[in-house]
Amino acid sequence: MVLILVAGTEAGAGATTVATGLAHRLATAGHAVRVERLTDGSDADRATTDAEVFGQLEFASSSGVPVEATSAGDVEGVLILEAPGGADGAALAQRIGARLVSVASAGGTPASGAALGLETRTREAEAGQLPEDRALAAPRVAELIAASGADVLSRSERGDAAVCDYIVVGAIASDSADDYFERFGRSAIVTRNGRSDIALAAIASGTECLILSGGGTPSPYVIDRAAASRETTLLVTAGDTPSTVHSIEGTYGTAPFSGASKVACAGELMAAAVDDAALAALVG
Repeated sequence: MVLILVAGTEAGAGATTVATGLAHRLATAGHAVRVERLTDGSDADRATTDAEVFGQLEFASSSGVPVEATSAGDVEGVLILEAPGGADGAALAQRIGARLVSVASAGGTPASGAALGLETRTREAEAGQLPEDRALAAPRVAELIAASGADVLSRSERGDAAVCDYIVVGAIASDSADDYFERFGRSAIVTRNGRSDIALAAIASGTECLILSGGGTPSPYVIDRAAASRETTLLVTAGDTPSTVHSIEGTYGTAPFSGASKVACAGELMAAAVDDAALAALVG
């Protein structure tokens, strides 16, 4: 068994992203991989969220719950452990006999990407950097609901786990709204309640989340169209449009790593950051 510890230099540095991407990279190279999230009780909520992410991976096995370092078990192939947030990665790796992958936030914020350091049997080396990526920085609808304090009127098929890459403010005129909204992919569109023309255009564009600002009850046409589309989660918030945008913009770059789209993105970025020679040195 090869034991690898992935440890962030600070909470939110991107250790879960890197652990997931590394698992994908190893699995693609033909290794049997297991991924677990370690806990020491200091970050129980985040540990549970991270463990659930690992439990949903199709290319690696996992218990899906946080585990103690002493109970991680012995497995065939490669066992990747994510260290608790804020843990001394070097000391923990030495204690459990693991090779260390250290993760630091490039540029000082998680949204700026992650710089990787690999400790192999014979050397330590900078493995490269995962660049900033919109898909990794984007929040889920769940984070937007929590940040805005919005009421949920209807949910899409993807529900609160849907990822929103963009915040888009509703167009001023409805005749340009269709083209305007279609410039963006997965988005959260914010517009004033009462502008049913803009809201209907947003739903027609397939937006992941439509946030109607200003409170009140939307037009029945808007409610029915959102429910029928099954693509758009419809929210209403009491704040005006500027304050609503301000309340949700901080979720970008700080939202927890989760969701199939982020897993796929992490795998692609890791494949570019860690070449075959570095991977072989890590597990050789």
